[in-house]
Amino acid sequence: MTVARALRKSAADIGVIAEDRHGNAIAIIAIHAAIAYADALCIAYGGFKSTEGEHERAVDALKQALGNRIDSKQASRLLSIVKAKDTASYQGVYYRVAEAQQLVRKLEAFGEWAEKMYDQRP
Repeated sequence: MTVARALRKSAADIGVIAEDRHGNAIAIIAIHAAIAYADALCIAYGGFKSTEGEHERAVDALKQALGNRIDSKQASRLLSIVKAKDTASYQGVYYRVAEAQQLVRKLEAFGEWAEKMYDQRP
């Protein structure tokens, strides 16, 4: 959870001071923060984390670890965050800071839920 928290704070902080050329960096940090949150919950609830290279599989792993405790809205939010990985990292798409900040807002909502779930872990 420590890594997820640090990445989440970094994405938010950079978003405040960033110039427009930093959009991709902010997006990538936000995506990795969401994945780190999912991994922490998978470990806390299921004793495993996703080892797939395909980041969208983190959603499946989270659903498996949480079972009926999964919030479908949060699973959808995680999926929308991790789906941005290829675009932000590999496809040469230029993210403006405003676009990256939208991803950070999704991360903030997912992170708040993940923190609550982590505090309730068995």
